[in-house]
Amino acid sequence: MPAPIATTSLNNWDFHNHHVQSELLGGEFVSAESTLIAAGPPRLSDVTGVDPAAAGGGGVVTSGDLVYPIGVLENVGISQSKQLQRLFEIGSSWSYFVPGRVIGSITLGRVLYHGPSLLKVLYAYYKQTQGSVTFLDQANQLLQDGMRNPNATLLDLPSVQSQLHRVQSNPGYDDLWLNLGSDIFNQPTGMCLYFRNQNDVTIGAVYLEECYVQGHQMSVSSGSVLIMEGASLQFDVLRPIRMQIPSSTGGGQVFAN
Repeated sequence: MPAPIATTSLNNWDFHNHHVQSELLGGEFVSAESTLIAAGPPRLSDVTGVDPAAAGGGGVVTSGDLVYPIGVLENVGISQSKQLQRLFEIGSSWSYFVPGRVIGSITLGRVLYHGPSLLKVLYAYYKQTQGSVTFLDQANQLLQDGMRNPNATLLDLPSVQSQLHRVQSNPGYDDLWLNLGSDIFNQPTGMCLYFRNQNDVTIGAVYLEECYVQGHQMSVSSGSVLIMEGASLQFDVLRPIRMQIPSSTGGGQVFAN
């Protein structure tokens, strides 16, 4: 069977016999099952320990740096919009465009089960107590596991620890957090989105910095089997991640920009 012909121009475009991108294979597509969403500290530098302005764009993230993978997610949507100012002028029919800032948001839909609710897992990095109430028992260990320095403690992480304040209004008890009015949600969180294809090859990842929960929804219906939660967040920066994943053959590391 002859090798597929790649369409490089109108001259060799053959819609009767070939795909436009004939080099694509079935396993190269990314699906929901090969995508992982994780909650983490507010900034990528809190995970890697490297300033994003430094060479390398914020350091390399390994597979062990994903702080709290979020399960039973039904849907995730990311939206970005750029401000554009269009200027017309007297004397011509042409116009100018002046670009502005980018505004990003993310929405999450998740099944409610006997475990940490959606608002709680979004703040998995956070460890603070109010009286005898511990908001997230695993957060200290989860945070330290995600640090570049395995011997680091929370006191060695001023960029994270200095922003953890004593919560005055309880977000909830045990695993059920539903009080969006709690002052814990005045603090930022972060999210990582990691993508592989069907061949188990890393495509890449991004980190959403300085996320704030803007809305929370929960729907219950008499005819529904499951109860769904939803949350919408706005984020400040979408930062690409350079991933470093152990090779499946044990022969080193695989990098994905």
